[in-house]
Amino acid sequence: MKTLLLSLCVVLLAGGLAGQELQILERREVGEGLVREKLLLGGWDSSDPVPAIAVYPKGRTALPLVVLLHWFQGRKEDMEPWARELAPKEFFVLAIDLHLHGERGVRGIFARPDLPSLGEEYSVFVHQVSIAHSAHDFPFILKSLDGRKEIDLSRIGVGGISMGGSLAIVLAWQEKRISAVASLVGACDFWWDVTKFSPGPQQEKKKRSYSPRVKRLVSSIDPWPRLNHMPPKALFVASGRKDHFIDIESMRRFATNMQKHYASFPERFRFREEDVGHEATGSMRHEAEEWFVLFLGKTVLLEKPRFPVEKPRSPKAPEGR
Repeated sequence: MKTLLLSLCVVLLAGGLAGQELQILERREVGEGLVREKLLLGGWDSSDPVPAIAVYPKGRTALPLVVLLHWFQGRKEDMEPWARELAPKEFFVLAIDLHLHGERGVRGIFARPDLPSLGEEYSVFVHQVSIAHSAHDFPFILKSLDGRKEIDLSRIGVGGISMGGSLAIVLAWQEKRISAVASLVGACDFWWDVTKFSPGPQQEKKKRSYSPRVKRLVSSIDPWPRLNHMPPKALFVASGRKDHFIDIESMRRFATNMQKHYASFPERFRFREEDVGHEATGSMRHEAEEWFVLFLGKTVLLEKPRFPVEKPRSPKAPEGR
């Protein structure tokens, strides 16, 4: 297998604003006609660029871009198996480290054992600020990629698992350039998710216990009041009926409302449940791949995934949310 390591970082200026530089740290062929790159992309905070792994078919140009988003306490490498599964279907696939995760981590920030359960202020803040900051990064990531002949930025999709699925839903209402979204075991009503109470007096009481900073943070990104901003994006959402983190009733409520918003184009919204817990199953991922092919790419024969399912770790391990 031919390998090309760049001895010096290749810097492509992608715009006039600070923090927009694309750095290609490594490029090599990984077999099956695929190229793997390790990148550093611009972010909205110039001191916090976005590390990424790109996988794409060698020699192809004008490919749709799919950005993959990992779970709470995950990292970009966790999404690489899915990236290698998607790329042969004619996609330029990018897996990124979200804010405070992977190479953007800060020592000790995940030291508390109960973080994935949310509910309490510190865990809510870390979880939600990771989503909010990463959502702000997205336009800068696209700016960094502008000009690459391998990418067609008129065809953009995002796919996420757990926290990454929640971020995908935020981007669905926030980023107009995205055409297709796949959210696997992510939340769609953030106040229900972080307080662990359905709408009502108990939820309101819990919300009052949070600091003004945390209340502003959650409200600033909560998709629930912004459902009407998602259509006509192609939106696929998958959930587990036995999910111990995200109440399936919150997801059913979301689906019922979205069906009304998508009444004029019902084929562009799909919700599915599986009789599983908090995990992105192989069938969920396969259906997400079909979704991206349908709304971003050419019609191709989709095989069953060859890579093992990467899912959030067991709830017994606190890094699993």
